[in-house]
Amino acid sequence: MTEVLEGFVLVYGEERIPYTVFPDKKRSGKIAINVEPNGSVIVDAPEGEATETIRAAVRKRARWIVTHVRDARKRHEHVLQRGYSSGEQIFYLGRRHVLKVLPVPKSERSVRLWRGVMEIRTEKPDPQAVRGRLRGWYKVRAQAYLRYRLEAVGEGLPWISSMPPLNLVEMEKRWGSCATDGTVRLNPFLIKAPRECIDYVVLHELCHLAEHNHSPRFYGLLDRMMPRWQEYKSRLDGMAEVLLNE
Repeated sequence: MTEVLEGFVLVYGEERIPYTVFPDKKRSGKIAINVEPNGSVIVDAPEGEATETIRAAVRKRARWIVTHVRDARKRHEHVLQRGYSSGEQIFYLGRRHVLKVLPVPKSERSVRLWRGVMEIRTEKPDPQAVRGRLRGWYKVRAQAYLRYRLEAVGEGLPWISSMPPLNLVEMEKRWGSCATDGTVRLNPFLIKAPRECIDYVVLHELCHLAEHNHSPRFYGLLDRMMPRWQEYKSRLDGMAEVLLNE
């Protein structure tokens, strides 16, 4: 993709909703509009598309956009700020585990998941230090597990002759993306989600290797390869605010 275009705002009644445009030189046909789980609005457009054409496409779907942005805001209202202290719940592969923080000498520090307890032993039990240790643990686990799921999902796809490169990239607005050079990028904190939701995101990005857009043919691939993908997407969207609450 080329440079991201920002500074766009949809005005609908009293609502002023900013959106970001991603021009794509490989995209042809319709402009695609997506409301991300955090309420941000993303517009995928063919490279060189006229600004007014993009604005008109967004205005045409204004009511749909506003409804989904408001729904995202309501979900986010119920998400509590993390304190990274003992007793909080954390997620791993869709399951809840209880966080337990134990102060120990530096030589004894460790992070382990054991019998439903995420135990963090650290010489610095303050919230930021615990947060750093937990995020590091997630990233290490994600490196192996997301590669494993990429290979497992990709193995049965007829358009995949060799596994694409995989990069783990922290993204505030997306679980994954597929670069024009074929590299699949996944958010390492996707490791918190259930396996079915992980596989949906992986398949979504792998389908872009065949259809680098969100055309009917793209969704046709998703339907054939994962008939229940909409169920998994809905489940993931409903958990996004909690899973990304870092």
